[in-house]
Parts: sequence; C-alpha cells; structure tokens
Amino acid sequence: MKRVLTWFVLTEKRLFKKISYIVVLLMVPVLVWGLMRGARQEAGMVTIGLYADAGEGSFSEAMVRKFMEEKSILKYEIFETEEAGRRALEESRVDALWIFPKDLEEELRALAKKGRIRPLVRVIEREDDVALIFTREVLCSRIFPKFVYFAYVDYVKSHLGEEAVSEEELQEIYDGILWKGNLFSPEVMDQKKADADSYVLSPVRGLLSIWLVLAGFAALLYYIMDVRKGVYDMIPQRKRLAYAFGMQGVVLLNCGIVFLGACRILGVLGNPVREVVALLLFLIAISVFCTFLGMVLRREDAIGVLIPFAVLFMVVLCPVFLDLRQIGAIRGIFPPYFYLKSISSGEYLVNLAGYAVSGLLLCMLMNLRTQKNS
Repeated sequence: MKRVLTWFVLTEKRLFKKISYIVVLLMVPVLVWGLMRGARQEAGMVTIGLYADAGEGSFSEAMVRKFMEEKSILKYEIFETEEAGRRALEESRVDALWIFPKDLEEELRALAKKGRIRPLVRVIEREDDVALIFTREVLCSRIFPKFVYFAYVDYVKSHLGEEAVSEEELQEIYDGILWKGNLFSPEVMDQKKADADSYVLSPVRGLLSIWLVLAGFAALLYYIMDVRKGVYDMIPQRKRLAYAFGMQGVVLLNCGIVFLGACRILGVLGNPVREVVALLLFLIAISVFCTFLGMVLRREDAIGVLIPFAVLFMVVLCPVFLDLRQIGAIRGIFPPYFYLKSISSGEYLVNLAGYAVSGLLLCMLMNLRTQKNS
C-alpha cells in the first residue's frame, strides 16, 4: 500500500510539471467563467422596440407597459420618439420596431362596428425571418381580444339597443361567458416509468463529460510516452496494464474533482450520492475506453488523429444537446452516452457499470494476447 501511495504522489508531481496537463485542468474554469458571465447578461430571442404615440392612460400606453412588465424570451425597449426607434433599428440595436397609434382603442372600436380588419400598428423590421414572424403573432394575440370584445358589444347593442345594457354589465357578461379553463392537462410522468430516451439533458454536463474523455486521452498519451522512454522496461508485460490504469486513475481523479466543482457552481448537480457513484463508474468507463484504444493503436500520432473525430462523434451521438434516438446502438460505443443517461435513469446506471466491467475484461484479454505475442 505504501508503494502505491508513493507512486501516486510521484505521478502527481510529474503531471503538474507538464504544461499540457495544466492546460487540460484550466479548460474547465475558463468554460465555467464564460458560462457564468453569459448567464448574467440579458438575453432574448429578439429585441423589439416599442413606441406609443399616446398619453398616459391610453390603451396603447397600457399595451407598451404590459409588454415591458412581462417575462418573456422576447426583449423589449421603449423609445421616446419614433425617430429614436428607427435609428436604433438602423443601428441593429433592435430587430423590429412596433409603433402604436394615438387612438388605438377608438380605431379598434370603429373597425368592430364595420366588421372589418385593417392594419393599425406599424411594424418595421430589418428582415423577415421566422423569429420575427413569431413576434407578430405575439402582438396580434395582445390586440385581437380587444377587437373581439368591441365586436361583441356592437353585436349586443345592435340587437338590444344602445341603452338596453350598460358597459359594466356587458363587460361582466362577456367575462362570464369566456372559457376560463385550460385546454391542456399538464401531468408530470413518473420518472421510474418514464422512457429515459425522451430526456434532453443539460449541454453543460454533456460538454464537461466530453472534456473528461479528453483528459482520459491525455493520460493515455502520457503512458505511451513513458513506455517509449523506457520507464516501464523493468515491469513485466502482464503488470503493465495496472500501470496504464494507474495513470488514468491519477489524471481522471483530479479532473473528476474539478468536474464536480464545476457542476456545483453551474447549478446542474443533483443528488450527491448518485452523482458520485455515476461519476466513479464514468471515470472507470473512460479509463477502459481510452486504454483499449491505446492497446489497439499504440502510437501517439494515430491517437492524436483519432481524438478530434472522437470528440465530434461524441457531440453528435451522445445526448449533449439533443438525444437522437434514431441513431441506434452505435451511441453505446462512447462512455458519455451511458453517463448522461444514468443521471435520470437507474437502468442506464446499471448499463454504465456493465460497460465499465466488460471494458475492463476486454482490456485484460487484449493484454493477455499481447503477452503471448511478445
């Protein structure tokens, strides 16, 4: 045990003398800093400029105030003059400008009496794209109910007479006949019964899991360089696999601690016990994945060529941004697939353990084959 601890400490010292290893560790603090900084900034799908050519208390002014108060993926900005709004649009500070008329309520009332619709709010846009088409639907959804109410009032008064029912009674009746229910019945699926393939997992955790695989590749390259330098010449072939896993363990343990800290800071950390168990199994899976590739390829240049492609495949095949179930079983080649699934599924946690154990056995078989051939 003392020899193992001594080897561990000496390996740690050697690693922290390598610039490449320090760069690998610093990648995560830089990523976390960037994400935290971005999270503090105001964000929105598009920015809409608002200008109402009306005084306080008008329907147009109330509409503008309501837009500014609501929480939405759309960002709004009020302008004192139409010219200021147009200038902001020309300078690309806003994506569209909505200009509300002075007498919007009266114009809606007049249109309801005529039973027709014409444009009332001027919408000026830099371009016509899907996002801005969506914003026009939002604008329409805010104004159209007022038009419908005026049409209802005009219909009732035209049949019963102007003095038959007061405005207050009409409003009360109108509110009473409106359907107040919800067309949707929301229900949270039992996680134990849920199909884990339906989850779209956090991109942050997915990117960090790929970073851990990169750390595993770095440990593999360190080990291969040590073998080439003759560091393990005195070690029998049958025992070298333990040293390969030892190098993986030292590198990945350090990176795993950084990984947990990053998840905690970013607020994506779940149940601590489950997180630690899943992470330990994931680190073992990474270790056997990288070690097996090292036993097959053996050369640093071949592994260096493989790394960019492995990263690309993991981003696409693993549920980092989206979970593409159509791809099929090929996703199970990469350890992040099982790890990201295991966060929300006990079944995949078992699968991750099975991946780690079967990968370890495969590496041992490969090592025995190398012994016989040497």
